[in-house]
Amino acid sequence: MFVGAMAVMTTAVYAIVDHGFKANLLRACDDDLRAIRGAYATASPPERGLHEATEMIEDRTAASDVQNQFLLQLGGNRKVAGNMAVMAPKAGVLYLNLLGTAAADSPREILGRGEFIAPGAYAFVGRDLEQVQRSEREILLTFAAVLAASVVLAGASGAWLSGRYLRRVDDISETCGAIMAGDLAERISAGGAGGELDRLAETINRMLDRIQALMESLRQVTNDIAHDLRTPLAHLRLSLERTQTEARTRRDYELAVQHAIGEADQMLDMFAALLRIARIESGARREAFRPFDLGEVLTEAFAIYQPLIEDAGLAAELCVGPGLLVNGDRQLVLQMVTNLLDNTLHHTAPGTRVAGWAGLQHGCPTLVIADTGPGIPASDRKRVLRRFVRLDQSRSAPGHGLGLSMVAAIAEVHDGRLSLMDNVPGLRVCVQFAAIDTDAAVTTEEARQFEASRKA
Repeated sequence: MFVGAMAVMTTAVYAIVDHGFKANLLRACDDDLRAIRGAYATASPPERGLHEATEMIEDRTAASDVQNQFLLQLGGNRKVAGNMAVMAPKAGVLYLNLLGTAAADSPREILGRGEFIAPGAYAFVGRDLEQVQRSEREILLTFAAVLAASVVLAGASGAWLSGRYLRRVDDISETCGAIMAGDLAERISAGGAGGELDRLAETINRMLDRIQALMESLRQVTNDIAHDLRTPLAHLRLSLERTQTEARTRRDYELAVQHAIGEADQMLDMFAALLRIARIESGARREAFRPFDLGEVLTEAFAIYQPLIEDAGLAAELCVGPGLLVNGDRQLVLQMVTNLLDNTLHHTAPGTRVAGWAGLQHGCPTLVIADTGPGIPASDRKRVLRRFVRLDQSRSAPGHGLGLSMVAAIAEVHDGRLSLMDNVPGLRVCVQFAAIDTDAAVTTEEARQFEASRKA
C-alpha cells in the first residue's frame, strides 16, 4: 500500500512538473514568435520586414545555445533564416525529432510552435527538451531514492514493531497456556509503555483475578459442602441404622422418620441458601433495580424483627436520615438487613443493644448495623464472609454459616462496600452504596412521590 501510494504520488508530481516545464517553454516560444511577427509586419516595404525578421532570428540564434530552434521560410520550401532545415509548414504546437550533427548523436526532441506570420511566410520557434528531460529524470531518481529509503525504513520499523508485538502476543499466549494447565496464579507481565497490549494485559489480569477468586470460592464451597454434609448425613444414617435395629413400636418408627425428615430439611435449606447466593452473585436480578429509600428498608426490617428482639431480651435503637435514594433491588437489601439482624439474635446474649443507622457518609447512602455483643476478631472478619465459615463460639447455634456470605453477595451485586469493624465492644457492619443522581434516579411514580414529600 505504501509503495502504491508513492507510485501514484510520483506519477501525479511527474505529470504536473512535465506540464509546467513544457508550458514555460511554449510561453517563451510564443514571445519569440510575437517578436518575429511584429518585426515582419510593422516594417515597410515587405522586403524591409523580411530583412528585420531575418536579422532578429539570426541575432537570437547567435546569442542562444543549441536548445533554441528558429526557422523562417517563404513559399513553403525556401529557407530565409534560422538553424533548422526546411519543414512542411504546420501551425500550432509541434513535437519534432531532429537528427544530431554527428552520426553517434541521438535524435533531439524539439517542442515548439509554428505560425504563418504573413501570407506565404511561415515561422517556427522551438526549444530542445533535453534539459527538461534531464530535470525530469533527476526528479524520478530522487523519488526512487526516497521510495527505496522509505521502504527500507518502513520495513525495518515494521519488523521491529511486529517483533515487539509478537513477543507480547507470545507472552500472553504462554501465560494463557500456563493458566489452562492449572496455574491460576500466573499473570501477564505489563510492558510499561501504556500501549494497547498493556491495557489488554491489565484487563485480562483483572479477569484472571476474578476467575481465580471464583475458582477458589468454588473449591472452598465444594470442600465445605462435603465437610458440612458429612455430619448430617452421618447422623441421618446412624439414626436410620438405630431405628432398624432398635425400633419396636409404630411410635419409634414415626419418631425416626420425623428426625430423618428434619435432617433432610436442614440440608435442603442449606442448598436453597446456596442457590440464592449463586443467583445473587450472577447478577440475574440487576434488571429489577429501581430507586428506593434505604431508610424505609431499614425501618421495615426493624419493624419485622422488633418482637423477636424484645423476646430475646435485646434493646433496639434506630436512626434514619431522609432522602437516602439507592438504585438496586429493594427485596435483596431488605433480606441483607434481616440476615444481619438474624445473626445478632443468634449470636448475642440478652441485654445486648442493637442499633440501626442509615444516613450519608462521604456523600454516599450508608447502612450500619451495630451491636454490643462478643463481636468478631479482626483476623476472622474476612474469613466469615466465605460460605460455611462458623467461628468456634457459634458452633452450637443453629445455621450453616451462609448468612454473612449472602450479605456479602448482595452488597457486591449493588456495587456496595461491605466493612466489618470493631464496635468496642461488639461488631459494626457497614454497607456503603454508590451515590446516584436524584433527578436522574426519580423515574418511577413512587420515587417521584417520595421526592415531593421530602421537599414538602
